[in-house]
Amino acid sequence: MKLPGVVIETFLRSHPESVCVDCLAQSLDMPAGQVSMVVRRLQGTLGFTGEVGFCSRCRQQRSVIKAAAAG
Repeated sequence: MKLPGVVIETFLRSHPESVCVDCLAQSLDMPAGQVSMVVRRLQGTLGFTGEVGFCSRCRQQRSVIKAAAAG
C-alpha cells in the first residue's frame, strides 16, 4: 500500500490540470481531510503550485493545486 502523499503526488504529476481537494479526493477514493493535509504540504514545495482558480474536474472556482510545468 502506497502512502497517501505518494499517491497524490503521482496523480498530480500525471494529470497536469488544476484540481480542487474535493475532486482529487473523489478521483483517488480518499478522505477529503487526508487529501487536504497532503495538498497543504505540497503547496509549499517545489514542483507544485497552489492558487485560487477553476478546477478542471468540477469547473468551480476554488483553491486548486497542480504540478508545476517541468522545464
